[in-house]
Amino acid sequence: MNEQKRIRGIAWAVTLLGFLFPGIATVQAQEYPAKPITMLYGSSPGGSHDLTFRALTTVAQKYLGQPIVIETKSGGGGAIATEIAAKAKPDGYTLLIGGPGWNTTMPAVEGRSKGPDDMLGVCRINYSPVILVARPDAPYKTFKEMLAWAKAHPGKLIYGSTGTWKTTDLAWRLILLETGIDTKNIPYEGGSKGVMALLGGHIDVHGVFPPTIISHIKAGKVRPLLILDEKRHPDFPDVPTGKEAGIKTVVYNWRGVMAPKGTPRPIVDRLAAAFKKMTEEKSVISTIDSFGDDIQYMGPDEFNKFWRDEFNTQKEIARKLK
Repeated sequence: MNEQKRIRGIAWAVTLLGFLFPGIATVQAQEYPAKPITMLYGSSPGGSHDLTFRALTTVAQKYLGQPIVIETKSGGGGAIATEIAAKAKPDGYTLLIGGPGWNTTMPAVEGRSKGPDDMLGVCRINYSPVILVARPDAPYKTFKEMLAWAKAHPGKLIYGSTGTWKTTDLAWRLILLETGIDTKNIPYEGGSKGVMALLGGHIDVHGVFPPTIISHIKAGKVRPLLILDEKRHPDFPDVPTGKEAGIKTVVYNWRGVMAPKGTPRPIVDRLAAAFKKMTEEKSVISTIDSFGDDIQYMGPDEFNKFWRDEFNTQKEIARKLK
């Protein structure tokens, strides 16, 4: 009993010292990391998040002194990995590859997975707009032609999204709300599986992100119809934006680094600074550029505000769609 009291006393004293002397946390951050960092990923391999972070982690040891090991925990539309990461010890050694599907839309709309009330945003790496692509043998060559065909054949157009209430699913629901067309939506666990379904002729149109589709567009295996962004994409300059096609919908798929709530700010700042350096590496920039993406880095404060605003907006959108 006396030994337990002694241990509790030491723990209390350490906590009090950390409160009275914040510099202690800084010392801990300077020593961090002392071992490899695990980064959990909740979707299927080969997706845009997976590709982006595998490019980053090739240079992680250069800026952190330790490697980052990506560990896939797929399932639940990304919720399984998110739940594990949120419950992990907040010491900077268990992180999450974050995205709007499992960190914004699911918690905002369905009340599951983990959102800005449950985790910390360390930094945002970049974002991708949703691009709508069709089978090359589809009886329409443009988005407007697709709309006309769908109106003439109600319920016949089959759309593939990356999971129910994920980013591409939300984008399609908003398009349906704006256009009034009647379609069938098939959710897939990750963008790469939806792409395979499109290539196999199992669906007609797919909402996906440039990193997982750019090679197939260039090879002529799929036909781009529309990009849901405010500007045209440099790799697809002839593909109109949603605004140009009369669609107001803009839904981004961002990629970020998330940490458990309670992770000390000095450790968050250490990670954020290291990831910023990673995004400035020429090899990383070149690799991400080859995916059809670029870098749009945000630090902790800006990123957490962006995330919170997106979360609140999607809660309101869901209220209107339900």
